[in-house]
Amino acid sequence: MTATAPTPPKPITSGRDARFVPTLYAAVGQPDSWTLDTYRRTGGYGAAARAFSLGPDAVIEEVKKSGLRGRGGAGFATGLKWSFMPLNDGRPHVVICNADESEPGSFKDRYLLSEDPHQLIEGMLIGGYAMRASTGYVYIRGEYVQAAERMWAAIHEARAAGLLGRNVLGSGFDFDLQVHRGAGAYICGEETALMNSLEGLRANPRLKPPFPAAAGLYGLPTTINNVETFCAATQILKYGADWHAGMGTERSKGMKLFQVSGPVRRPGVYELPLGTPLRELVYDWAGGPQVEVKAVIPGGSSCPMLPWDDKTLDMPLDYESLAAAGSMLGTGGVTLIPREDCIVNATWNMVRFYAHESCGKCTPCREGISGWMVRMYEKLVRGHGQPGDVQLILDMADNIGGRSFCALADACLGPVLSSIKLFREEYDALATTGQPLYPPRRRWREA
Repeated sequence: MTATAPTPPKPITSGRDARFVPTLYAAVGQPDSWTLDTYRRTGGYGAAARAFSLGPDAVIEEVKKSGLRGRGGAGFATGLKWSFMPLNDGRPHVVICNADESEPGSFKDRYLLSEDPHQLIEGMLIGGYAMRASTGYVYIRGEYVQAAERMWAAIHEARAAGLLGRNVLGSGFDFDLQVHRGAGAYICGEETALMNSLEGLRANPRLKPPFPAAAGLYGLPTTINNVETFCAATQILKYGADWHAGMGTERSKGMKLFQVSGPVRRPGVYELPLGTPLRELVYDWAGGPQVEVKAVIPGGSSCPMLPWDDKTLDMPLDYESLAAAGSMLGTGGVTLIPREDCIVNATWNMVRFYAHESCGKCTPCREGISGWMVRMYEKLVRGHGQPGDVQLILDMADNIGGRSFCALADACLGPVLSSIKLFREEYDALATTGQPLYPPRRRWREA
């Protein structure tokens, strides 16, 4: 075991990838990438060995120095979050990977789970060692059947090779993993609802405090990160904090998996440094739009949409720039909305999703989103709108926002409020004439 990081991959000097060499997605699409033999041929579990040689506290400092922020949406400093776990308290500690990935517009983690599961296992092993945790859980979305199967197979391989279980790599550290499949509930993306589900309870969010680091799964100190975050930790321990901090912007460092969907020529996942302009992502990588676009959702459906103009296109995709523009980076799920799509109908689709996924625990979400908000949108889209309906939606949003038990209701209000702000004329047309500005048409994919 050595504390010296290997040399990072050399950047490609020409072509579309001149600025970055993929590391998180380096194995995706490669033959047998999910097997232990393939993973170890490319230096797999060398990062864990380096972590063991550094010691737990030094690992946390390395992650802090890297500037890694949680890739699940909140963007909280990962090293700082890891440091919240209590030391020498005599209780077992737990790490959990949130692999639920149910945010509309997000599909990056499924490929890490199914194509490179050992990268996640190694990241959780590193995190478990740093936080003195002996047990880890991968809470995986129920629909990800192949990913769950490959995760289990990879865990069995790692156990047989002495990479999980007792005395991992001769370090004296014991750590093991379990996989838990969810039942397709969006609310389980919220960390306390996820823990309730793991315990066999109804997936309702818990009141905080206490926070998971103090009392999480079964009342034990618990830290939850998502798939991309743990995989990024693997690369940081492999190549060093300076390598990671050298990419991105001053406050948003490192690589990020951006997902592009909607009417683009090459929809998919692209691994790029934080701070990459939206124009570069959409035009240089995703091939550009196939039809005229009027709005973009930059980070998953819960993020407020932005207008499709030069200012937005030139915006760096990082946490601070998008927050200043009134939206969020979220999971990096970039979705383009065609000009000829009725924005009210598109927003109604998102409102119905959040209404369906609400756990019903609190009144603002149960009655406001699942009840009145859905009905108001249906009334507009069905052609039964009346003057004053749009203002009523805004009044309802004002009574819902910031008043629900968890962030689900606020997530629903992101597309609602931003779509009204940007495209009020489409709402007013339905509210006054009952006719949409953009009538229903064949989808662009069928044209």
